[in-house]
Amino acid sequence: MLVTDPSQASHVELILRRLDSLPTLPAVATRLLSLTSSDDSHARDVIELVKSDQALTAKLLMLCRHADMGIREEVTTIDRAVVLLGFNAVRNAVLSIKVIESLQGAQRRRSTDVLDADNQTPQTSESEGATFRGRAGFWRHSLAVGIACEKIARLHPEMRELPPSEAFVCGLLHDIGKVALDYLLPKAYARVVELTDLNRGQIAEFERRVIGIDHHTVGKRLAEQWQLPQRVLDSIWLHGSPYATLPNVEHRRMIALVTLADLIVRRQHLGYSGNHEIAQSVTRVALDAGFNPNKVEQAAATIHEELEKRSQAMGLDAPPSRELYLSSIEQANLTLGRLNAALERRSRVAHRLQDVVKTVASFTATWQPGRTVRDAVDAVARGAATLLGEGFLAVIHQTPVLQGPAQWTLCLYDSHGQPTRSESLDSPPLVGRLDQLDPDSGTSLSLHAILPWAADYLGESVDIRKVRTLPLRSESGLAAVLLHDQELALTPRELEPISMLWSTAILEAQRHDEARRIGEQLAQANRALAQAQDELLHSRSMARLGEMAAGAAHEMNNPLAVISGRSQLLTMTLHPGSDPHKAATTIYEQAHRLSDLITSLRMFADPPPVERQQTDLHALLDQTLRSVKGSLTFRDQDKDMSLTVKTELPTAWVDGPKIAAALTEVLHNAIQSQANHVRVVAQCDSTDNLLIVRVTDDGVGMDEHTLEHAFDPFYSAKSAGRRMGMGLPRARQHLAAHNGRIDLRSTPGEGTTATLVIPLD
Repeated sequence: MLVTDPSQASHVELILRRLDSLPTLPAVATRLLSLTSSDDSHARDVIELVKSDQALTAKLLMLCRHADMGIREEVTTIDRAVVLLGFNAVRNAVLSIKVIESLQGAQRRRSTDVLDADNQTPQTSESEGATFRGRAGFWRHSLAVGIACEKIARLHPEMRELPPSEAFVCGLLHDIGKVALDYLLPKAYARVVELTDLNRGQIAEFERRVIGIDHHTVGKRLAEQWQLPQRVLDSIWLHGSPYATLPNVEHRRMIALVTLADLIVRRQHLGYSGNHEIAQSVTRVALDAGFNPNKVEQAAATIHEELEKRSQAMGLDAPPSRELYLSSIEQANLTLGRLNAALERRSRVAHRLQDVVKTVASFTATWQPGRTVRDAVDAVARGAATLLGEGFLAVIHQTPVLQGPAQWTLCLYDSHGQPTRSESLDSPPLVGRLDQLDPDSGTSLSLHAILPWAADYLGESVDIRKVRTLPLRSESGLAAVLLHDQELALTPRELEPISMLWSTAILEAQRHDEARRIGEQLAQANRALAQAQDELLHSRSMARLGEMAAGAAHEMNNPLAVISGRSQLLTMTLHPGSDPHKAATTIYEQAHRLSDLITSLRMFADPPPVERQQTDLHALLDQTLRSVKGSLTFRDQDKDMSLTVKTELPTAWVDGPKIAAALTEVLHNAIQSQANHVRVVAQCDSTDNLLIVRVTDDGVGMDEHTLEHAFDPFYSAKSAGRRMGMGLPRARQHLAAHNGRIDLRSTPGEGTTATLVIPLD
């Protein structure tokens, strides 16, 4: 046994130190071992030692009466028994008797358990778990192994290294490590026995899992403490190992003999060993160690009868041989029944695993990357409905957002996995992120902590006491929590593949949604950047134009003043209606127009400051509309112009003339679009404190090119008789002075809507 964990190694060492608390060999056995191992010992010393223990004397004489011990005549005295049997046989017989007496006596002092000798099922007290020492089946197994070893050794007299009496002791004591572990750790060893029986496995494997050390190692240390012979010690330690792996020692075949006898006894279901698997073939083990398989089978056929006799002689209660034979058959049937039950359980698990595989295959075949989180959650719900069966079904997941905490969402489904309701939830108490509910996280909360919180959203139709949680987790973390009310026949480990698949699909959808949102925000940012760049370019163009206009105005104003003044004088001296008079009038008008243009250009270079004053907005708009109507030419007098005020307009601190000038330019632009109807709708946005004025006409409208250049100075869509194209740029400049803006929306052939937005702060 290899122990790599330092803490476990320390625990194992502590167990081994506690072996000192086990009962020691009685003084008679210890003294006898010493006498029989000394060349100076005399038969009289052995006889006197055995006679000192009356119970030992009776049992030894009983053993001598059995033919299998090699004694053919009646033995009535210890003197005769020692002479006939020899030192080694007496030593081995006494050793066997005293070891059993010692361990059984310790068991009676330690535990009050009552055991059923027929079915070998422990009936424990409330204070202790199931004890292993008290099982009559264990001692029956150990004695049967000793008898098998002895019989096989007698049938192979050519193997002088296998004295039958020593073979018996090696077989009898091969499992004393189990007794020692049960004595030291009764509750832990009861758990070992329980797990071994439940899983139909090998008891040494579960000893290492639960306790950290197996009975082979503990038995070796106990044999060392008792100073048992080396071949007995190695048989305890190494039995069960393949013959090829055994060390090349002189008693190597003795160890193999114990392994062979143990397999035979387990195959015949004699007693209880805690091992439910026969991994090696009896014939193969026999051949590997050089035993005759036919003689081995011959010895195995008589174990039942000898077991009854030897049990009585050694003080073990045992049923008659016929009952023992029937008991072994019953145990074989019970084992077969357990195997059938285990196969049936495995078959059910296999069917459930097949359902998992089908669900995985179906989900993989229908799922396509790039779907939304809701698509992923709905697909998971459909798969869960198929796997779990009809019942309650819901999924709690969390959708990350770029700003602020992630959004918790509860999705409810019917028994077929079709969505019935979905709603956003407030965060659970003490939980901000879904990964805080991950059982694999060191700081996680129990998943059941969210059930009372979820009950507020599930409604009264769901019995929250029956709701179970299934975490959908992958290597990337916890993606969602599946809520259901079905009994799961599969373990979490068996559900792990489908859980990881569902989790991966949801997390992948979340990443895709997040990437899509980032892409949309980047596109919006790019559009805003492009618009800002256009506005910056426009501002720079206007600034350069204004600087040029300021310089040109300084140089042009004086000539224009002369031209305007002289042309006005000419009109006064010429006959009205004459061609020279008309020419002079035209010169005056165009000079005045050019002066206005220069004034407009100067406004871009040096915008006039805003002069705010208390202004009645309703009156301002009404007066502006009347003024525009009054300035219309005879041809445009029939234009329909109206003002509608949707909300009460407050009195505000604004520059009324500039707002009126901006609205005037927009109205003139609408009239010039060949519109028959011009509607002005005004309202106040109290939330953002904005004045919003919409001017809608039914004119010819603007195409995309016209809309793009509508605010460019000197641009006009009219090819002949065009205006100078400064109306909308001037309107925009007036509104910009108030931190306002003007937006255009137009459709060719349907008309145009201009929206003026003016902050009132």
